[in-house]
Amino acid sequence: MFRFPALVLGFVAIFFTGAAQLRSDEPLVVDFAYQPPLWRTAICPPDDPHKTLVDEQGRLLYHYPGRGRWFGTHVAVKVSDEAKTVGQELVSPRVAIIRTHQEAPNLTIVQEAFALREQGPAEPPKKFTAERKDRNRMERNWAKPTGGVTPKLSTIAVGSGRPILHQIRVTPGEAITVAVGLCEGWHDRPGKRVLELQAEGAPTRRVDMIADLGKNVAGAFWFDAKDVDRDGFITLSVGSSPESDDKTPILNGFWVFDGPIDRDDDALLAGEYDERAALVHYAGDRDNLSRNDVALVRVTNHGATSQTIEPRIVVNSNREIEPFDDHVRVDGHELVTTTHPIASIEKETLKDAQQATMTLAPLTIPAGETVSFAVVYCGGGRIVRDPANMVDAQQARLDCQEFWETVELPYDRVNVPDERIQALIDSSIRNIWQAREIKNGLPAFQVGATCYRSLFIVDGAFILEAASMVGAGADTRAGIEYMLSFQQEDGRFELLPRYHKENGIVLWTCVRHAMLTQDKEWLRSIWPKLEKTVGYIKHLRKLSLEDPTPMNDGLLPAGHPDGGINWYDQYEYTNVYWNLLGLKAIARAAHWIGKDQQADEWQREFDDFHAVFRKAAERDMRHDIHGNRYLPILMTIEDRVLPRNADWYYPCKAQWAFCHGVYPGQLFDKDDPLVKGNLDMLATYEKEGMVTTTGWLTHGIWNYFASFYGHALLWQGDGRAAAKQLYAFANHASPLLAWLEEQGYRGAPISENGDMPHNWASAEFVRLAIHLLALDRGNEMHLFEGLPVEWTRPGMTTRLDGIATPFGPLSAELRVSDDGKSATLTVEPLSDAACERIVVHLGGWASADKEATTVLNPRERHQITIPLVPLPVHELRADGP
Repeated sequence: MFRFPALVLGFVAIFFTGAAQLRSDEPLVVDFAYQPPLWRTAICPPDDPHKTLVDEQGRLLYHYPGRGRWFGTHVAVKVSDEAKTVGQELVSPRVAIIRTHQEAPNLTIVQEAFALREQGPAEPPKKFTAERKDRNRMERNWAKPTGGVTPKLSTIAVGSGRPILHQIRVTPGEAITVAVGLCEGWHDRPGKRVLELQAEGAPTRRVDMIADLGKNVAGAFWFDAKDVDRDGFITLSVGSSPESDDKTPILNGFWVFDGPIDRDDDALLAGEYDERAALVHYAGDRDNLSRNDVALVRVTNHGATSQTIEPRIVVNSNREIEPFDDHVRVDGHELVTTTHPIASIEKETLKDAQQATMTLAPLTIPAGETVSFAVVYCGGGRIVRDPANMVDAQQARLDCQEFWETVELPYDRVNVPDERIQALIDSSIRNIWQAREIKNGLPAFQVGATCYRSLFIVDGAFILEAASMVGAGADTRAGIEYMLSFQQEDGRFELLPRYHKENGIVLWTCVRHAMLTQDKEWLRSIWPKLEKTVGYIKHLRKLSLEDPTPMNDGLLPAGHPDGGINWYDQYEYTNVYWNLLGLKAIARAAHWIGKDQQADEWQREFDDFHAVFRKAAERDMRHDIHGNRYLPILMTIEDRVLPRNADWYYPCKAQWAFCHGVYPGQLFDKDDPLVKGNLDMLATYEKEGMVTTTGWLTHGIWNYFASFYGHALLWQGDGRAAAKQLYAFANHASPLLAWLEEQGYRGAPISENGDMPHNWASAEFVRLAIHLLALDRGNEMHLFEGLPVEWTRPGMTTRLDGIATPFGPLSAELRVSDDGKSATLTVEPLSDAACERIVVHLGGWASADKEATTVLNPRERHQITIPLVPLPVHELRADGP
């Protein structure tokens, strides 16, 4: 079992009372002082399409989004009305088994929640495959199709404000027949839902779901489709027509045929063509695999006499609940079962949900003994009731732990002596792979399991970089190929409307990955795609000259800032920062692969773009109330914004992109007054050790902004301040080692925003931890700029083992002697001759001189002894907030 020293007892105090804020002169320590009051933790295996979460009370959570609430279904085990949750822990940072501790009079209750892996048999493979490219929302039992129609058409895919988009993989140029099945189960008046169906190579079809079909009446629509652009995919899109009242598109299913077929609608809709089809895709049948979750409960009687309990399993859902003799069915598909006999099941209707309470037969616990039972949530495409007894449940628990302890994830590349920092690094890696899914045969690195269960270009860029750094270059290569599949014909990337920054982000992501993997040939292979993106950035700059205002001339058209500022038509700088950053990276990469003429051309484009930016920035500089001269994200203060969104003008809002401009963008000189002014301004918003109000929660914490800010401080040479950010970041994690995207202050009314676990946060924690120890600066590798002095106590070891860098894999170890008077530094040679020297920073941990360094030859192996000079704590720390 994994447990920090006194973690559970400490958690009790934090859970109920909170912890005192650290004084600025105290050593850096992880105590989860600012943990969110509510949290969710994933238990699914890596790449699992079923993203089960468990909350801080041990409830299993399902059916996101929940039709008016976050999760549609909660499953809770209640052993006693007097039971109180007193703690929760992971078995270990690498083992996603969640142990929830409860106490009742004379009873201790331990619930372990874990997920079983998917189990077959799988359906026989079809000739074609298809992947859904929009957000993967689904609603079961939406319609009740009549007239002999297969019940599989009762479930719908749901569009989230955009068309439902599938790509069918075919031979380039191939022609196929596509049939679409639709059935409306909600509206009953014409004009409410009007859809536009588009299959590549075929005319668009307009369907009024009621006027053309009727409520709960299924219809078939046939298309002669063809891969017109010969890219190996046929695109199938179902969107809302402009005249539709309801702008949410739906799709019940589709079929693909590669040969002649009688277009018999009745036979198709009855499922009679399923065997003949080259591909069948029902919205509700994502697979034919079972995927079950287990809550294994152990109750121990610490009293002097026996006790009898009657545990209850409470299933609360705003889906349909159907009680049976020995189980409850949820949403017409999933089952909730138990290994112990059920005495009764009572169903009631609440204000916004249905609730079934399964009361188990009485269990008598002799004094000093323990009884056990298990609750099983049976899901997946194929329902299987397993485990069905306690022997199987206990074996499943052992199998689950063995799986997590042996699964091949990129651990052990970073080893630090702070146990809790190490735990967060390991957990972050696990969480990134838990959120990932395989789509169209490629790994899609996703941000989270709920509202961000999708590809986001900016989030994905840093998740992919972190994964590459810890040695998963092959996985991230495939993830980047998946990202590149979203490029449009004109070269742009625009997964989010007017999010122009995606173009620069893709350029940087590809360049950074190529350099981390030392693979010039791969970069050359995708170069035509990147050339088109550069061309589109140039096009955007030209479009800026056509805007009604000269304010952004030569920069970019109005766009979407994000990071606490909404609307898609803002004259702002986040898109500018990132497209500058991308151009700088791609120009450098062109030199790297020998395309010097192109590099010079793109450098001139960057220089002109940068000059226009600096002129505009000088025009838009302002002073905050503390006298700091800073550049806001929005170029103007507009009357249309002020009445409703005055907080968009907080100086710190959306400054995430400025921080990225500092690093990894390297857009500014170290002594640039713009950088100093912006960082000084951000420092005035520090609370709980982090900059506040930088995202959507005004007077709240955007947790992984700590990494953006920390990286900027590190790049500017303040390693100790960057280390402080790592620890502040850590202390906002849950005790189960994951982060919410945004949360309110400790002790304030509960507020939150975004996904949890949030894996851009996971990636940023890994990135910042590594970069404190090793950071490439131009043609130099710098070590230990942000090494916490707390990691240099007697007997401690800090190790990097094959971390990916632009100069090849880096292996280095700092081992402190047992008496604490010296440290031995071992550095292996770097493989890339482009590295001119290794600079080892000694200030702050081995020398009172903050600028002290020693220089090593990167082509040789080194083992040197470094004397450690005792330093007063006040000399080691940056000023507190």
